[in-house]
Amino acid sequence: MQKRLFVAIGLPEDIKKRLFRFMEKECQNLPVKRVRPENFHITLNFLGYVMDENILNVCRSVQDVAENFQTFELKFAGLELGPNGQTKKFVWASGEKSEEFSDLKYRLDRALGFLAKETKGFKPHITLGRIKKEEWKKISPEPDLEKKLKFSVPVSSVELFESRFEKDKRAYYILESFALK
Repeated sequence: MQKRLFVAIGLPEDIKKRLFRFMEKECQNLPVKRVRPENFHITLNFLGYVMDENILNVCRSVQDVAENFQTFELKFAGLELGPNGQTKKFVWASGEKSEEFSDLKYRLDRALGFLAKETKGFKPHITLGRIKKEEWKKISPEPDLEKKLKFSVPVSSVELFESRFEKDKRAYYILESFALK
């Protein structure tokens, strides 16, 4: 068997609730399929499908990085459309660049066998919704969603998540949590 996995930073419940309420207010009349709050997270590494017999090696790799990494805080400063100005597929809570976040991603990339490239420009984000493209194109003028949304996320662990498709919806389950020091 195999599982669809990713490594991410989980969010505290109070932040999930705040983001959900914000999206209800700001996107209630827009063609955006909102992400369920229990699925909010900050992705570090998407692993794809991993054979069950390899999951223990993944856990060891993530553990090795986590136990040698200090806790830190991520600051988020607004809402934006991603992945870039020309291609708009998602509504994101956009984080500020963080040396700690970039370093954590770089170390995980290396430990998990990804081509470890420079990640200094990599900004954290939380996907809050997916734009319904055909309906979005009909809106004129395009809505301005670049709103201020300030909050911080304490990062004291990273999680290995499994992504499953259940009852026509994505559901994410934490398989293992790895505390930072």
